[in-house]
Amino acid sequence: MFLQFSKTYLMKRPYFFLLFLTCFLLLSCSKNDSSTSVTYDTTDATVKSFALAAQDSFPGLAAAVFTVDNRLDTGLIAPQDGDSLLYGTPLTQVVPRVTFNSRPSAAIYYVGDTSFVYTGYDTIDLTQTPVYLRVYAANREDEKYYRIEAYAHQTDPYMYHIDTLQMQVVNPACTMHVLHRNGQFYAFLTDGYALRLTRSTDGSVWDEVQTVTGLPQNAAVRQIVVDSISSDFCYIAGTSLYRSSDGLTWTESPLPFPVTPFVVDATLFAFSGRIWFIASAGEDTYLAYYDTQTEQAGVLQTVPSSFPISDVATVAFRSVSGSPTALVQGGFDREGRMSDNCWSLEKASNGFRLLDLGTSRYVQPTIAGAVLVSYADRLIRFGGLSADGSLAGVYESASEGLFFEAADTAHLPVPEGFTPRYRQSAVVRDDCIYLFGGQDHSRYYSDVYRIRLNSIGWK
Repeated sequence: MFLQFSKTYLMKRPYFFLLFLTCFLLLSCSKNDSSTSVTYDTTDATVKSFALAAQDSFPGLAAAVFTVDNRLDTGLIAPQDGDSLLYGTPLTQVVPRVTFNSRPSAAIYYVGDTSFVYTGYDTIDLTQTPVYLRVYAANREDEKYYRIEAYAHQTDPYMYHIDTLQMQVVNPACTMHVLHRNGQFYAFLTDGYALRLTRSTDGSVWDEVQTVTGLPQNAAVRQIVVDSISSDFCYIAGTSLYRSSDGLTWTESPLPFPVTPFVVDATLFAFSGRIWFIASAGEDTYLAYYDTQTEQAGVLQTVPSSFPISDVATVAFRSVSGSPTALVQGGFDREGRMSDNCWSLEKASNGFRLLDLGTSRYVQPTIAGAVLVSYADRLIRFGGLSADGSLAGVYESASEGLFFEAADTAHLPVPEGFTPRYRQSAVVRDDCIYLFGGQDHSRYYSDVYRIRLNSIGWK
Protein backbone atom coordinates (compact mmCIF):
# COMPACT_ATOMS: atom_id res chain seq x y z
CA MET A 1 0.00 0.00 0.00
CA PHE A 2 2.83 2.33 0.79
CA LEU A 3 5.88 3.29 -1.22
CA GLN A 4 9.13 2.01 0.21
CA PHE A 5 11.55 4.88 0.53
CA SER A 6 15.35 4.56 0.53
CA LYS A 7 18.39 6.69 -0.06
CA THR A 8 18.71 5.33 -3.60
CA TYR A 9 15.07 6.14 -4.35
CA LEU A 10 15.52 9.67 -3.05
CA MET A 11 18.61 10.16 -5.17
CA LYS A 12 16.74 9.01 -8.27
CA ARG A 13 13.76 11.23 -7.46
CA PRO A 14 15.24 14.55 -6.28
CA TYR A 15 11.79 16.11 -5.87
CA PHE A 16 11.12 13.62 -3.07
CA PHE A 17 14.19 14.91 -1.30
CA LEU A 18 12.78 18.42 -1.63
CA LEU A 19 9.49 17.15 -0.21
CA PHE A 20 11.27 15.71 2.80
CA LEU A 21 13.25 18.87 3.27
CA THR A 22 10.02 20.88 3.18
CA CYS A 23 8.42 18.48 5.68
CA PHE A 24 11.39 18.79 7.97
CA LEU A 25 11.22 22.57 7.95
CA LEU A 26 7.47 22.51 8.57
CA LEU A 27 7.80 20.08 11.44
CA SER A 28 10.70 22.01 12.90
CA CYS A 29 8.53 25.12 13.01
CA SER A 30 5.40 23.32 14.16
CA LYS A 31 4.04 24.67 17.42
CA ASN A 32 2.97 21.17 18.47
CA ASP A 33 6.45 19.68 18.20
CA SER A 34 8.50 22.50 19.69
CA SER A 35 8.34 21.06 23.22
CA THR A 36 11.69 20.57 24.91
CA SER A 37 10.54 17.03 25.78
CA VAL A 38 11.08 15.97 22.14
CA THR A 39 14.38 14.15 21.73
CA TYR A 40 16.67 13.95 18.72
CA ASP A 41 17.12 10.21 18.26
CA THR A 42 17.71 9.99 14.51
CA THR A 43 16.23 6.47 14.27
CA ASP A 44 13.05 7.02 16.31
CA ALA A 45 9.87 7.40 14.22
CA THR A 46 7.30 6.70 16.93
CA VAL A 47 4.35 8.88 17.95
CA LYS A 48 4.12 10.02 21.57
CA SER A 49 0.55 11.31 21.77
CA PHE A 50 -2.48 12.05 19.65
CA ALA A 51 -5.42 14.38 20.34
CA LEU A 52 -8.06 16.41 18.52
CA ALA A 53 -8.24 20.18 18.65
CA ALA A 54 -11.35 21.73 20.18
CA GLN A 55 -13.88 23.41 17.91
CA ASP A 56 -16.19 26.26 18.83
CA SER A 57 -19.32 24.12 18.47
CA PHE A 58 -17.68 20.96 19.80
CA PRO A 59 -15.24 21.82 22.59
CA GLY A 60 -15.50 18.25 23.82
CA LEU A 61 -13.30 17.09 20.96
CA ALA A 62 -10.27 18.11 22.97
CA ALA A 63 -11.41 15.89 25.86
CA ALA A 64 -11.29 12.70 23.78
CA VAL A 65 -8.48 10.44 24.98
CA PHE A 66 -6.53 8.43 22.42
CA THR A 67 -3.95 5.75 23.06
CA VAL A 68 -0.92 5.11 20.87
CA ASP A 69 -0.08 1.45 20.38
CA ASN A 70 3.40 1.09 18.88
CA ARG A 71 3.08 -2.37 17.41
CA LEU A 72 5.87 -4.06 15.53
CA ASP A 73 4.06 -4.25 12.22
CA THR A 74 2.03 -1.07 12.36
CA GLY A 75 1.01 1.34 15.07
CA LEU A 76 -2.58 1.98 16.07
CA ILE A 77 -3.98 5.29 17.28
CA ALA A 78 -7.47 4.76 18.68
CA PRO A 79 -9.82 6.08 21.37
CA GLN A 80 -8.99 4.88 24.86
CA ASP A 81 -10.72 1.57 25.70
CA GLY A 82 -12.42 1.69 22.31
CA ASP A 83 -14.90 4.30 23.55
CA SER A 84 -16.83 6.49 21.15
CA LEU A 85 -17.09 10.24 20.86
CA LEU A 86 -20.38 11.94 21.64
CA TYR A 87 -23.30 11.53 19.28
CA GLY A 88 -23.22 14.13 16.52
CA THR A 89 -19.48 14.82 16.84
CA PRO A 90 -18.24 15.78 13.34
CA LEU A 91 -15.35 13.62 12.21
CA THR A 92 -15.18 14.91 8.65
CA GLN A 93 -13.17 18.02 9.57
CA VAL A 94 -10.99 17.50 12.62
CA VAL A 95 -7.55 18.87 13.39
CA PRO A 96 -5.28 16.28 15.00
CA ARG A 97 -2.56 17.32 17.42
CA VAL A 98 0.39 14.92 17.25
CA THR A 99 3.55 14.84 19.34
CA PHE A 100 6.55 12.63 18.61
CA ASN A 101 9.06 10.87 20.83
CA SER A 102 11.82 12.23 18.61
CA ARG A 103 11.70 15.00 16.05
CA PRO A 104 10.93 13.36 12.69
CA SER A 105 12.13 14.42 9.30
CA ALA A 106 8.58 14.15 7.94
CA ALA A 107 5.10 12.82 8.62
CA ILE A 108 2.54 12.22 5.90
CA TYR A 109 -1.22 11.58 6.12
CA TYR A 110 -2.88 9.06 3.84
CA VAL A 111 -6.64 9.72 3.75
CA GLY A 112 -8.53 7.77 1.15
CA ASP A 113 -6.88 8.50 -2.20
CA THR A 114 -5.03 11.60 -1.02
CA SER A 115 -1.84 12.18 0.93
CA PHE A 116 -0.38 15.35 2.40
CA VAL A 117 2.30 16.49 4.80
CA TYR A 118 1.48 16.84 8.49
CA THR A 119 1.90 20.44 9.67
CA GLY A 120 -0.04 20.44 12.93
CA TYR A 121 -2.92 22.46 11.50
CA ASP A 122 -4.30 20.05 8.91
CA THR A 123 -8.01 19.34 8.68
CA ILE A 124 -8.63 15.70 7.89
CA ASP A 125 -11.63 13.43 7.43
CA LEU A 126 -11.53 10.52 9.85
CA THR A 127 -14.60 8.93 8.28
CA GLN A 128 -12.64 8.00 5.13
CA THR A 129 -11.26 4.84 6.64
CA PRO A 130 -8.57 3.75 6.65
CA VAL A 131 -6.60 6.83 7.67
CA TYR A 132 -2.83 6.44 8.09
CA LEU A 133 -0.02 8.59 9.41
CA ARG A 134 3.47 7.67 8.17
CA VAL A 135 6.37 9.02 10.20
CA TYR A 136 9.97 9.22 8.94
CA ALA A 137 12.78 9.40 11.46
CA ALA A 138 15.38 12.16 11.37
CA ASN A 139 17.78 9.92 9.41
CA ARG A 140 15.11 9.69 6.67
CA GLU A 141 15.58 5.90 6.61
CA ASP A 142 13.69 4.48 9.60
CA GLU A 143 9.94 4.88 9.42
CA LYS A 144 6.70 3.81 11.08
CA TYR A 145 3.11 4.12 10.01
CA TYR A 146 -0.01 4.25 12.16
CA ARG A 147 -3.63 3.51 11.47
CA ILE A 148 -5.82 6.24 12.99
CA GLU A 149 -9.30 5.30 14.21
CA ALA A 150 -12.07 7.39 15.75
CA TYR A 151 -15.74 6.72 16.27
CA ALA A 152 -18.80 8.75 17.13
CA HIS A 153 -21.90 7.18 18.64
CA GLN A 154 -24.43 6.63 15.88
CA THR A 155 -27.35 6.65 18.33
CA ASP A 156 -28.48 9.73 20.22
CA PRO A 157 -27.52 9.10 23.88
CA TYR A 158 -30.49 11.16 25.05
CA MET A 159 -33.00 9.11 23.09
CA TYR A 160 -35.16 6.67 25.04
CA HIS A 161 -35.89 3.31 23.47
CA ILE A 162 -39.38 1.99 24.23
CA ASP A 163 -40.57 -1.62 23.89
CA THR A 164 -44.16 -2.79 24.27
CA LEU A 165 -43.92 -6.02 26.28
CA GLN A 166 -47.58 -6.80 26.85
CA MET A 167 -50.82 -5.14 25.79
CA GLN A 168 -53.07 -6.83 28.35
CA VAL A 169 -51.85 -8.65 31.45
CA VAL A 170 -55.40 -9.43 32.65
CA ASN A 171 -58.81 -9.37 31.00
CA PRO A 172 -60.81 -7.44 31.87
CA ALA A 173 -58.32 -4.86 33.07
CA CYS A 174 -58.74 -3.54 36.60
CA THR A 175 -56.81 -1.60 39.22
CA MET A 176 -53.27 -2.98 39.07
CA HIS A 177 -50.30 -2.22 41.30
CA VAL A 178 -46.95 -3.76 40.35
CA LEU A 179 -43.95 -4.17 42.66
CA HIS A 180 -40.54 -5.71 42.10
CA ARG A 181 -39.12 -8.29 44.48
CA ASN A 182 -36.25 -10.78 44.09
CA GLY A 183 -36.16 -10.60 40.30
CA GLN A 184 -39.92 -10.88 39.77
CA PHE A 185 -42.74 -8.48 39.08
CA TYR A 186 -45.80 -8.90 41.32
CA ALA A 187 -49.05 -7.43 40.01
CA PHE A 188 -51.72 -6.99 42.70
CA LEU A 189 -55.18 -6.74 41.16
CA THR A 190 -58.54 -5.63 42.51
CA ASP A 191 -61.92 -5.19 40.89
CA GLY A 192 -63.62 -4.11 44.12
CA TYR A 193 -64.75 -7.64 44.96
CA ALA A 194 -61.63 -9.78 45.10
CA LEU A 195 -57.88 -9.39 45.51
CA ARG A 196 -55.71 -11.33 43.10
CA LEU A 197 -52.06 -11.67 42.13
CA THR A 198 -50.06 -12.57 39.04
CA ARG A 199 -46.29 -12.69 38.59
CA SER A 200 -43.76 -12.32 35.79
CA THR A 201 -39.99 -12.43 35.43
CA ASP A 202 -39.78 -10.33 32.26
CA GLY A 203 -42.98 -8.27 32.14
CA SER A 204 -44.12 -10.06 29.00
CA VAL A 205 -45.28 -13.52 30.12
CA TRP A 206 -47.40 -13.64 33.29
CA ASP A 207 -48.42 -16.50 35.58
CA GLU A 208 -51.98 -17.63 36.12
CA VAL A 209 -53.91 -15.22 38.34
CA GLN A 210 -54.31 -16.44 41.94
CA THR A 211 -56.48 -15.28 44.84
CA VAL A 212 -54.91 -13.30 47.69
CA THR A 213 -55.95 -14.26 51.22
CA GLY A 214 -55.48 -12.50 54.56
CA LEU A 215 -55.85 -8.91 53.35
CA PRO A 216 -59.02 -6.87 53.90
CA GLN A 217 -61.30 -7.11 50.88
CA ASN A 218 -61.27 -3.31 50.54
CA ALA A 219 -57.48 -3.06 50.82
CA ALA A 220 -55.96 -0.25 48.75
CA VAL A 221 -53.59 -2.39 46.69
CA ARG A 222 -51.73 0.69 45.49
CA GLN A 223 -50.51 1.18 49.06
CA ILE A 224 -48.82 -2.23 49.30
CA VAL A 225 -45.04 -1.80 49.64
CA VAL A 226 -41.93 -3.99 49.78
CA ASP A 227 -39.85 -3.82 52.95
CA SER A 228 -36.26 -2.92 52.01
CA ILE A 229 -34.84 -5.15 54.80
CA SER A 230 -36.81 -8.41 54.70
CA SER A 231 -38.26 -8.02 51.17
CA ASP A 232 -41.65 -8.89 52.67
CA PHE A 233 -44.77 -7.25 51.30
CA CYS A 234 -46.32 -4.88 53.86
CA TYR A 235 -49.60 -3.04 54.19
CA ILE A 236 -50.81 -0.97 57.14
CA ALA A 237 -54.46 -0.11 57.63
CA GLY A 238 -56.82 0.59 60.53
CA THR A 239 -54.78 -0.48 63.56
CA SER A 240 -53.12 -3.50 61.92
CA LEU A 241 -49.98 -4.48 60.09
CA TYR A 242 -50.30 -7.04 57.30
CA ARG A 243 -47.25 -8.95 56.00
CA SER A 244 -46.60 -11.56 53.35
CA SER A 245 -43.52 -13.32 52.05
CA ASP A 246 -45.09 -14.42 48.77
CA GLY A 247 -47.82 -11.84 48.13
CA LEU A 248 -50.55 -14.50 48.27
CA THR A 249 -50.94 -15.38 51.95
CA TRP A 250 -50.99 -12.52 54.46
CA THR A 251 -50.85 -12.43 58.25
CA GLU A 252 -52.32 -9.69 60.44
CA SER A 253 -50.85 -8.36 63.68
CA PRO A 254 -51.66 -5.37 65.92
CA LEU A 255 -49.63 -2.28 65.09
CA PRO A 256 -47.77 -1.14 68.24
CA PHE A 257 -48.51 2.53 67.70
CA PRO A 258 -47.37 4.77 70.60
CA VAL A 259 -50.45 7.03 70.46
CA THR A 260 -53.94 5.73 71.27
CA PRO A 261 -56.60 5.70 70.08
CA PHE A 262 -55.39 5.96 66.50
CA VAL A 263 -56.30 5.01 62.95
CA VAL A 264 -54.06 4.63 59.91
CA ASP A 265 -55.11 6.85 57.02
CA ALA A 266 -52.68 5.53 54.40
CA THR A 267 -49.48 3.59 53.83
CA LEU A 268 -47.08 5.84 51.92
CA PHE A 269 -43.84 4.03 51.08
CA ALA A 270 -40.98 1.86 52.35
CA PHE A 271 -37.81 3.79 53.07
CA SER A 272 -34.61 3.05 54.97
CA GLY A 273 -35.86 -0.04 56.82
CA ARG A 274 -39.19 1.53 57.77
CA ILE A 275 -42.74 1.48 56.48
CA TRP A 276 -43.99 5.07 56.51
CA PHE A 277 -47.66 5.90 56.92
CA ILE A 278 -50.09 8.65 57.90
CA ALA A 279 -52.10 8.15 61.09
CA SER A 280 -54.65 10.20 63.01
CA ALA A 281 -55.27 10.37 66.74
CA GLY A 282 -57.97 12.80 67.80
CA GLU A 283 -57.41 16.06 65.98
CA ASP A 284 -53.73 15.35 65.27
CA THR A 285 -52.26 13.90 62.10
CA TYR A 286 -48.87 12.20 62.19
CA LEU A 287 -46.19 11.04 59.82
CA ALA A 288 -45.39 7.73 61.46
CA TYR A 289 -43.40 4.59 60.76
CA TYR A 290 -43.03 0.93 61.55
CA ASP A 291 -39.44 -0.26 61.95
CA THR A 292 -39.28 -3.74 60.43
CA GLN A 293 -36.11 -4.65 62.36
CA THR A 294 -37.14 -3.61 65.85
CA GLU A 295 -40.82 -4.31 65.13
CA GLN A 296 -41.72 -1.04 66.81
CA ALA A 297 -43.87 1.81 65.54
CA GLY A 298 -43.08 5.46 66.13
CA VAL A 299 -44.02 9.01 65.27
CA LEU A 300 -41.70 11.36 63.42
CA GLN A 301 -43.81 14.51 63.71
CA THR A 302 -47.26 15.97 63.24
CA VAL A 303 -48.25 17.07 59.76
CA PRO A 304 -51.04 19.36 58.49
CA SER A 305 -54.45 17.80 58.00
CA SER A 306 -53.97 18.69 54.33
CA PHE A 307 -51.11 16.18 54.03
CA PRO A 308 -51.94 13.79 51.14
CA ILE A 309 -53.09 10.28 52.00
CA SER A 310 -54.00 8.77 48.63
CA ASP A 311 -52.77 8.79 45.03
CA VAL A 312 -49.43 10.29 46.07
CA ALA A 313 -46.33 9.99 43.91
CA THR A 314 -43.35 8.77 45.93
CA VAL A 315 -39.77 7.85 45.13
CA ALA A 316 -36.70 6.99 47.19
CA PHE A 317 -33.23 8.00 45.95
CA ARG A 318 -29.83 9.17 47.15
CA SER A 319 -29.36 12.92 46.95
CA VAL A 320 -26.26 14.63 45.56
CA SER A 321 -25.13 15.13 49.16
CA GLY A 322 -25.26 11.37 49.66
CA SER A 323 -28.29 11.41 51.96
CA PRO A 324 -31.03 8.81 51.43
CA THR A 325 -34.11 10.80 50.46
CA ALA A 326 -37.76 10.10 49.74
CA LEU A 327 -40.03 12.49 47.88
CA VAL A 328 -43.81 12.76 48.26
CA GLN A 329 -45.69 14.76 45.64
CA GLY A 330 -49.34 15.51 44.99
CA GLY A 331 -52.25 13.26 45.89
CA PHE A 332 -55.50 13.80 47.78
CA ASP A 333 -55.88 14.76 51.44
CA ARG A 334 -58.46 13.39 53.88
CA GLU A 335 -61.13 15.77 52.59
CA GLY A 336 -60.59 14.71 48.98
CA ARG A 337 -58.79 17.91 48.02
CA MET A 338 -55.91 17.63 45.59
CA SER A 339 -52.61 18.46 47.27
CA ASP A 340 -50.35 21.13 45.82
CA ASN A 341 -47.36 20.40 48.04
CA CYS A 342 -44.15 18.49 47.63
CA TRP A 343 -42.45 16.96 50.69
CA SER A 344 -38.96 15.56 51.18
CA LEU A 345 -38.02 13.02 53.85
CA GLU A 346 -34.28 12.85 54.45
CA LYS A 347 -32.22 10.52 56.58
CA ALA A 348 -29.53 12.41 58.49
CA SER A 349 -26.93 11.33 61.05
CA ASN A 350 -29.28 12.32 63.89
CA GLY A 351 -32.43 10.72 62.45
CA PHE A 352 -35.03 11.71 59.88
CA ARG A 353 -36.38 15.11 58.96
CA LEU A 354 -39.37 16.11 56.88
CA LEU A 355 -39.10 19.20 54.68
CA ASP A 356 -41.96 21.06 53.03
CA LEU A 357 -40.63 22.00 49.60
CA GLY A 358 -43.65 24.23 48.99
CA THR A 359 -45.56 24.76 45.77
CA SER A 360 -44.00 27.68 43.92
CA ARG A 361 -40.70 26.15 42.88
CA TYR A 362 -41.74 23.37 40.59
CA VAL A 363 -43.99 22.87 37.60
CA GLN A 364 -47.54 21.53 37.88
CA PRO A 365 -47.56 20.62 41.59
CA THR A 366 -51.30 20.03 41.82
CA ILE A 367 -51.50 16.50 40.54
CA ALA A 368 -52.66 13.11 41.79
CA GLY A 369 -52.02 9.53 40.78
CA ALA A 370 -48.68 10.23 39.14
CA VAL A 371 -45.74 7.87 39.46
CA LEU A 372 -42.12 8.86 40.14
CA VAL A 373 -38.86 7.02 39.43
CA SER A 374 -35.21 7.86 39.92
CA TYR A 375 -33.38 7.14 36.68
CA ALA A 376 -30.26 8.40 34.88
CA ASP A 377 -29.43 11.00 37.57
CA ARG A 378 -32.85 12.60 37.46
CA LEU A 379 -36.42 12.10 38.63
CA ILE A 380 -39.00 11.23 35.99
CA ARG A 381 -42.71 11.60 36.61
CA PHE A 382 -45.23 9.74 34.45
CA GLY A 383 -48.88 10.65 34.07
CA GLY A 384 -51.19 11.92 36.77
CA LEU A 385 -54.51 13.69 37.09
CA SER A 386 -54.27 17.49 37.04
CA ALA A 387 -56.48 19.84 39.03
CA ASP A 388 -58.41 20.77 35.89
CA GLY A 389 -59.18 17.11 35.17
CA SER A 390 -56.69 16.73 32.33
CA LEU A 391 -54.20 13.88 32.23
CA ALA A 392 -50.53 14.85 32.44
CA GLY A 393 -47.67 13.58 30.32
CA VAL A 394 -44.04 12.99 31.26
CA TYR A 395 -42.03 15.43 33.37
CA GLU A 396 -38.36 15.40 34.39
CA SER A 397 -36.45 16.96 37.28
CA ALA A 398 -32.69 17.35 37.45
CA SER A 399 -33.01 19.24 40.76
CA GLU A 400 -34.22 16.40 43.01
CA GLY A 401 -37.83 17.49 42.76
CA LEU A 402 -37.50 21.24 43.19
CA PHE A 403 -38.24 21.87 39.51
CA PHE A 404 -40.02 19.71 36.95
CA GLU A 405 -40.28 20.41 33.25
CA ALA A 406 -42.05 18.63 30.43
CA ALA A 407 -39.91 15.91 28.89
CA ASP A 408 -38.68 16.40 25.34
CA THR A 409 -41.01 14.23 23.28
CA ALA A 410 -38.41 14.13 20.51
CA HIS A 411 -36.23 12.07 22.84
CA LEU A 412 -38.94 10.36 24.89
CA PRO A 413 -41.65 9.62 22.36
CA VAL A 414 -45.08 8.27 23.27
CA PRO A 415 -45.44 4.59 22.33
CA GLU A 416 -47.83 3.86 19.49
CA GLY A 417 -51.34 3.36 20.85
CA PHE A 418 -50.47 4.76 24.27
CA THR A 419 -53.00 7.12 25.88
CA PRO A 420 -52.42 9.52 28.82
CA ARG A 421 -53.36 8.05 32.19
CA TYR A 422 -52.85 8.07 35.93
CA ARG A 423 -52.44 5.46 38.69
CA GLN A 424 -49.73 3.64 36.78
CA SER A 425 -47.01 1.55 38.38
CA ALA A 426 -43.33 1.96 37.64
CA VAL A 427 -40.27 -0.12 38.46
CA VAL A 428 -36.59 0.48 37.65
CA ARG A 429 -34.77 -2.80 36.98
CA ASP A 430 -31.76 -3.79 34.87
CA ASP A 431 -31.15 -0.13 33.88
CA CYS A 432 -34.68 0.05 32.44
CA ILE A 433 -37.95 1.64 33.48
CA TYR A 434 -40.96 -0.68 33.41
CA LEU A 435 -44.39 0.99 33.22
CA PHE A 436 -47.54 -0.94 34.05
CA GLY A 437 -51.23 -0.25 33.49
CA GLY A 438 -53.09 2.73 34.88
CA GLN A 439 -56.43 4.25 34.04
CA ASP A 440 -57.98 7.24 32.34
CA HIS A 441 -61.46 8.73 32.67
CA SER A 442 -63.19 5.79 31.03
CA ARG A 443 -61.12 2.61 31.24
CA TYR A 444 -58.41 0.60 32.99
CA TYR A 445 -55.21 -0.59 31.33
CA SER A 446 -52.94 -3.56 32.04
CA ASP A 447 -50.27 -3.02 29.40
CA VAL A 448 -46.51 -3.12 30.02
CA TYR A 449 -43.76 -0.94 28.51
CA ARG A 450 -40.01 -1.05 28.92
CA ILE A 451 -38.03 2.19 28.55
CA ARG A 452 -34.26 2.50 28.36
CA LEU A 453 -32.05 5.54 27.86
CA ASN A 454 -29.53 4.83 25.10
CA SER A 455 -26.57 6.20 27.02
CA ILE A 456 -27.18 3.95 30.04
CA GLY A 457 -24.19 1.61 30.13
CA TRP A 458 -22.07 3.72 27.78
CA LYS A 459 -18.65 4.79 28.98
